[in-house]
Amino acid sequence: MDILQKTLKFVKRLRKPSCVGLALSGGSTYGAAHVGVLQVLEGAGIKPDVVAGTSAGALVGAAYCAGVPLPEIERLFNTIDWPSLIRISLKKPLSIFDTQPMENFLKQAIGDIEFKDLKIPFAAIACDINTGEKIILDHGPLAQAVRASAAIPGLFSPVTIEGRILVDGGIVDNLPVSQVRAMGAKYVIASDVSKRGRINKNPENPIDVVMAMIYIMQARAALVSEDACDCYIRPQVSQYSSWGFSNVDKMHDAGVEAAKKVIPYLKKDLHL
Repeated sequence: MDILQKTLKFVKRLRKPSCVGLALSGGSTYGAAHVGVLQVLEGAGIKPDVVAGTSAGALVGAAYCAGVPLPEIERLFNTIDWPSLIRISLKKPLSIFDTQPMENFLKQAIGDIEFKDLKIPFAAIACDINTGEKIILDHGPLAQAVRASAAIPGLFSPVTIEGRILVDGGIVDNLPVSQVRAMGAKYVIASDVSKRGRINKNPENPIDVVMAMIYIMQARAALVSEDACDCYIRPQVSQYSSWGFSNVDKMHDAGVEAAKKVIPYLKKDLHL
């Protein structure tokens, strides 16, 4: 029996995809749902070999790949607030808010580290505001890259990296499945917390207008990535505000619920 069990385990290893990747979408505070997804995946013995994230997905992905325990990442979402991350722009503003405090916060939470220090290969997605190009951030300071990936145009200050002025990657690739493939993944799991559908109310201020624009772009871009992944996870979080932190515990639970539904299929696909 021992020989048979060892043989079966060996066969399963041969059939299991050699590299499993995880793509984490943007979605502002909806990113709390990604943490719930990751907790369920780890509980089922599924740990990605490579990760790519956009905006909020970049924040969660960076922390996870740096080795920050998932309960600690969950705690960050439950204790964070906007005053810890942003301040009013004063000098030659290209945005309403300066996000330098966000970078400082990330250094404290994750560590003042670079991509080369990560335990799991990771890439963040940003956009060059001058050319519209998708920029892959996979080297250099980690906190700065995450800040660039989450720099919503007009709201949050752009970030200059290697001479490029970078803004939120959700404009060009909000669910970076293709990047995870490029990093070598043979099987891609995607967690999508982007806003979809109608806003169902007229914009009431400049922030509403900018966010509506972002939602429209994210919805169109995500359809392509959804079809390109092997396992698609979509937590139901759109009933909550993507700008506030008051419901992050419910968003987290939505991630848990959505991930649990796909675990039987993942175990079958990954021969676990």
